Amino acid sequence: MKWLIVAGGTGGHIIPGVAIAQELLKMQREIAFVSGTRKIEEVILRNKPFKVYRLDVEGFIGRSLKDKIRAFIKMIKATGSAYKLIKDFNPHIIFATGGYISFPVVVAGKLKNKKIGLHEQNIEPGLANKILSYMVDKIFVSIEESKKYFTEKKVVFSGNPVREDLLNLKPREHSGKGLLILGGSLGARFINELSLKIVPILLDEYKNLLIIHQTGLDDFERIKEEYKNLIKEENKSRLKVFPFIEDMSWVYGQVDLFLGRCGATTLAELFAVGLPAIFIPFPYATKNHQEKNAKILEEKGGAILIRQKEATPERVLKEIKSLLENEEKLKKMSQIMKSFFVKDSRKIIIEEMEGLVKNVS
Repeated sequence: MKWLIVAGGTGGHIIPGVAIAQELLKMQREIAFVSGTRKIEEVILRNKPFKVYRLDVEGFIGRSLKDKIRAFIKMIKATGSAYKLIKDFNPHIIFATGGYISFPVVVAGKLKNKKIGLHEQNIEPGLANKILSYMVDKIFVSIEESKKYFTEKKVVFSGNPVREDLLNLKPREHSGKGLLILGGSLGARFINELSLKIVPILLDEYKNLLIIHQTGLDDFERIKEEYKNLIKEENKSRLKVFPFIEDMSWVYGQVDLFLGRCGATTLAELFAVGLPAIFIPFPYATKNHQEKNAKILEEKGGAILIRQKEATPERVLKEIKSLLENEEKLKKMSQIMKSFFVKDSRKIIIEEMEGLVKNVS
């Protein structure tokens, strides 16, 4: 059986697609992968054991009229390219993880009468997924509360697929506590600036603390240089700074607490490993979905929500210290986060989609 997976834009869209692809490869399915032309897409998808096709598309929301016209022209061209790819590859199933990169492939797939699945990672879907939902056969949601936004008969609660390596974390290589600071696959300037203020203090006060900081690709060199001047020599070995981390099974094995944004794939990974979190949601995310994600988890007791306008170094330090010094609370929060994890997410999606295709081995 042949699958065409389309995922791009950010790690939040790409990583669930990669997770499904990994499971399909184990099942000896034939796969092609469609993504965009961003640098982060190239980084995440390089050296993968499947063919990756690129489509040059752009989003429409929040753009000038001139940029919207350019984006529209690119979308038309990309739809033509997607139609040709689908005709040549002839997949039985198309699986899209949402966002503007999914548009041309889903439209072309609909024209070719293919079975199409759509995955929604956040609590409240964006405009793209709301429109695409009318063209697909199945809609998979990561969080139960998302069901109300879609046609009931199409919706399946699947959870958010995570990469297989996160189910088997690598051993801890240090004896103290660990803090992961992460703004998402594209980084987060606010989180990075905040980190420059709090990390030197934390390393000074907690002599057994390891901090791992993913800066994002664009901000890496600047943040790395700033740290050189801010961190005392004796503390530098306990700070690991990366532009983008591919081996997350190592990272999650080293840490006890998360600080960062509240994107959907980040959430899925924190659920999988049971990692307590302090969330500072991106305030300009579509429909403020990151804050909505974080609010549910704060209400359940698995995370702490700090709105960006309230995230002063003093406030964030206070929350971090409180958790690092309270082993029982960390343990309880970990159990709550773990309770959100849907272990069979990949299998649920694959079985539901392949159940739509008849008489194919």
